[in-house]
Amino acid sequence: MFRIRWAALLLAAMMAAGAAARDPNPRNPFKDAMTRNIYLTQNYYIGAYHYIQCWGSALVIPSSTAEAANAIAYYYNKTKAGQPVTLRASRPKFHTSSHFVCPNTPLKVGGQIPADMRQPLQVGLLNHKLSKVLATDRSKYTMRVGTGMRYTELLQEAEKAGMSVQLGTPTAYAGLTLSGVLATTAHGSGDRTTSGIWDTLLEITWVDGTGKVHVSKPSDPEFRGMVGGMGTYGVMTEFLMQMTPPSYTELITVKKSDKEMFKTINELLKITPHILIFWRPDVSSFVAYMLKPAAKGAKIAKNVSMTLLPDVRGQQEAREGFKIMSANMQDDSDAFEFLCPLQTAASLGAFWGSVNGKGVFNVTGPTNNLMASECDEHCNWNDNKVFFGTAQDVEFTAEFSQLESWISDVKKIFNVELMENGKAKYRCMGPGYLWIRFGSGYDGFTATNAGMQRPVFLQSTWLRSRDVLNRPSRYQYVADLIEELTLCKYNARPHWGKNFDRTFTHPRAKYPKFDQLLRLQQQHDPAGMFTPRLFSRMANKQSYAPSPGCALWQGCYCEKDENCAKDFKCVRAESFPEYRVCKPAIRKNEPGSLLPQIFAAMAGGKQQQQQQQQQQQQQQRHAQQQQQQQQQKRHVQQQQQQQQQQRRAQLQQQRQAKLQQQRQVKLQQQRQASQLLPAITADEH
Repeated sequence: MFRIRWAALLLAAMMAAGAAARDPNPRNPFKDAMTRNIYLTQNYYIGAYHYIQCWGSALVIPSSTAEAANAIAYYYNKTKAGQPVTLRASRPKFHTSSHFVCPNTPLKVGGQIPADMRQPLQVGLLNHKLSKVLATDRSKYTMRVGTGMRYTELLQEAEKAGMSVQLGTPTAYAGLTLSGVLATTAHGSGDRTTSGIWDTLLEITWVDGTGKVHVSKPSDPEFRGMVGGMGTYGVMTEFLMQMTPPSYTELITVKKSDKEMFKTINELLKITPHILIFWRPDVSSFVAYMLKPAAKGAKIAKNVSMTLLPDVRGQQEAREGFKIMSANMQDDSDAFEFLCPLQTAASLGAFWGSVNGKGVFNVTGPTNNLMASECDEHCNWNDNKVFFGTAQDVEFTAEFSQLESWISDVKKIFNVELMENGKAKYRCMGPGYLWIRFGSGYDGFTATNAGMQRPVFLQSTWLRSRDVLNRPSRYQYVADLIEELTLCKYNARPHWGKNFDRTFTHPRAKYPKFDQLLRLQQQHDPAGMFTPRLFSRMANKQSYAPSPGCALWQGCYCEKDENCAKDFKCVRAESFPEYRVCKPAIRKNEPGSLLPQIFAAMAGGKQQQQQQQQQQQQQQRHAQQQQQQQQQKRHVQQQQQQQQQQRRAQLQQQRQAKLQQQRQVKLQQQRQASQLLPAITADEH
């Protein structure tokens, strides 16, 4: 019972999915707001995953198109005077782990920018104040909004305006800005139908590299270049969006075996094209969250909201346990034989929605409430106080025709690499899952779905501990191999926002219309202000340069042992020998080594919590005593002041009485003198 109770605590705290589902009071994304901003400090702004920080010699924070245009024109004039300038639009707490976002070459969080990198002007244009509703037209169901608005805010404002977003178009995570979503081709899910924000836009207002304001429509090349264009020739400031009349959506959740996964997916897509899949090959199962327009007359739930994303609150006891699991790579003890069934079940057990704070798998509610959610600073991957985690999050876009083969290859990786052909069936990956979502092709230049027939979005997300970032996550080589396989064998396109720099090796070859984006750059950004260094390297077909430890920070794929972390070897993968991965030497399920450490750490963590609570109580008692002493001191002082005031009043009364007496004596003397005066006068006569 002791082990089960502590394991349950650990798993409830560690799950990248399911934590929110088990929260009795999940956060309502329509009421909770960011209460503080720890991501913008002086001239630095930091990513939510905490891998990188950006530095700017100046940070510009416009609140209107005119302010953005004036700022860009100012820096363009600097370039004409001979001053090099790099300007990138972003926001505090940006959601990317690649370096396209920064005006300079960013460093790890906490690093310092060398002096020689401060010489050119590095300008960060932060758009979080471009977040207002500028106009609404209820007759046409359109909204004009600032591009720094997050999806959370758009959903709120649409609800207020009596409109709905289009089904399948929002990203599942609602904390992304609208311009960031468009610039990186972030998406929702809709097989050969609406699946992204570009499907809803009627106009883009943007500012070019000279400060000139433009308005582009979907048929314009400038519009199409903005989709997946990473803001390389202009800064988007306003979107005119096509909404719909108020609508309702039905959520259906199913859990399936992955034995005939591709066949099952095709059957599910006949029910609805709007499907998001979480897959755990280590337990041969996946869960599908399906959204479809509500049937006429359907029962509509009240107080319904999407709460799929994990909330870190209540997970104070998990940090030490998760750190131990992440740090002890060579230890393959019976902890996983015991914990894996719980862990994988929880990863696939998350509720998409909740009603009155209770998780639900199936429900019908307002479309705006079931499209997306966020967890702000309470997310497992960006919390700074409790869990201290991050995520390794990569995504690629491939053709649907490749999906069946890709599923088979991923199963092979799990069977051969993770479970060693059945010899280590007790193993499992950490908190996380593989995602599968669906889209439609787009006539763009560098959108990840540009020119595709039937795109499918393949994502790999695994939680990490920031306490041990000097070590790979447990079984990291499995995730790395899936990444290499998807990138190289399937020639899939890396997501412009989610991936690390190493995935952008030669992406020009993946985009036949890449040169059209370069022509737009030359036309609208003559000074090259909007071109980040990573984009320049990519456009020039330059690969990364392997260096010691580069694979640890996802800066390269290993070629030699020195590219790996300490005690790791760069070896050929057994399942796909054409790829190399960093592997540790793992002890084979030796009993009793890891699990006791976790229990001890968690017990210690609980003791530490109790000690902290006792210290807090002592501090509170001490503060109360001090307060009482101060109150007593103030009371004594007040009494002394009252006594002094009374003494002063008495003295004043005494002085007044004495003066009165003296006046009376003087008056009496004057009367006596006046009585004597006539007698004296008479005697003189």
